[in-house]
Amino acid sequence: MNEENTQTQSEQPTVGQILKNHREQANVSIATIAAPLKLSELQIKRLENDEFTLLGPITFVKGYIKNYCRELKVDSAPILAMMPAPPEPAKPANMQSFSRRTEKEANDSRLMFFSYLILAIVIGSSALWFWQNATPIEEQTSNINVANSKMSERQAAQPSISEQQQQAEIDDESLLESQSTSSETSTSPEIVKETAPIVSNSASQEDASSTIVMNFNGESWVEIYDGEGEKIAFGVKKAGYIMTVSGTPPFSVVLGKHDAVDITLNGEPVDVSAFPQNRLAKFTLPLAE
Repeated sequence: MNEENTQTQSEQPTVGQILKNHREQANVSIATIAAPLKLSELQIKRLENDEFTLLGPITFVKGYIKNYCRELKVDSAPILAMMPAPPEPAKPANMQSFSRRTEKEANDSRLMFFSYLILAIVIGSSALWFWQNATPIEEQTSNINVANSKMSERQAAQPSISEQQQQAEIDDESLLESQSTSSETSTSPEIVKETAPIVSNSASQEDASSTIVMNFNGESWVEIYDGEGEKIAFGVKKAGYIMTVSGTPPFSVVLGKHDAVDITLNGEPVDVSAFPQNRLAKFTLPLAE
């Protein structure tokens, strides 16, 4: 009985054999039926040889069979019924439970929190370090600016090289004048003895002292030496400045712009308009008549 059932099952044609038999009975070649189905001859052969796994998913194979039967005008329902059912998808062997998934999410949240915390600490430390190091730099910059300002003021107060050279020439002229005066005095000692009054030292110093007052109507450079060779005035004076100096005459005076200065000696005005303009005025006070 079992042997008869086995022979019956083995003699039953397969899906591919049934399709091939219908094609051959219709006297249709493989190339002819492949064209309307838009399949290759190799795919038709695999379909008739029951090599369904080489043709793709079972759904596609059923579509090929249905179109195959339509071209041959054969009912496809009993043939499709012979196709094996599609295999059920395998369930994953290790499925995580809801509790494990929740625990993993909690661990991820804690890890993310600590990551953000460490990042915030690093950024805060960097900002604090930058702020602490930026303050000394600002102080150093301020100190440098102050030093530069003071240096500019000193440079403005100092005379130029040409003025220093002119001063050296004035010193040479003053030295020559003092030497000539000394030689004249030595050649006539008797006259000096006759005209020199006999007074005390304090009285002679008071009588010998003279006062110069300069009212600057414009900016001008000035330099004054007294009769003892001591520098009693030096530098650039601004417009509106009134300068008063005292010393032993005669005074050696140099003015950068004499026409911008009003001068009095012991309260008497001094006329310096005769000196050429736009040039340094070098003269001695009191003026020689």
